[in-house]
Amino acid sequence: MKKSVTISLLAGVICLAGCGKQEQSSESLAVEIPAVFVGVPISGNPVAIPEARTEAQAGDEVILTGLVMGVPHPFVEGRGVFVLGDEETITPCDLNPTDSCAMPWDACCDPADVRLTGTATIQVLGADGKPLRTGLKGVNGLAELSRVTVSGTVAANSTPEAFIVNASAIHIGER
Repeated sequence: MKKSVTISLLAGVICLAGCGKQEQSSESLAVEIPAVFVGVPISGNPVAIPEARTEAQAGDEVILTGLVMGVPHPFVEGRGVFVLGDEETITPCDLNPTDSCAMPWDACCDPADVRLTGTATIQVLGADGKPLRTGLKGVNGLAELSRVTVSGTVAANSTPEAFIVNASAIHIGER
């Protein structure tokens, strides 16, 4: 059951991210992507992802911090969407000395319900209010297991089961 919930959540995020048929111009993307990435740390008090999932409401401003992890493919290909995992809730497999996982960012050593509780879907919206139509993997060095702080607004379609944040600022730190 938990596996199907996770798969349904990811399918919903991919479907949501894939809505809209028009491609954005590369000029438009060149302006929108860098605008969200900030070089200085985001100030404010981050909220743990499990806490934000249950307490934050649509439209609330939140600051989250964690690693890009929690699923085998944390970046949605061709969309400005990725999964952020709470380090206090889930653990990447490379921190487990008895695990030699090929994809340590999937946190497969943790139960599926724990991974779901400890993750948030982060999306970067374009001027049209939809996720950018370009992937974020590699942008400013963003990769699996990158330590990231995100400031943003809880999306209108976010739920405790599918927690979605529209990023207004993303800071990539040191792991």
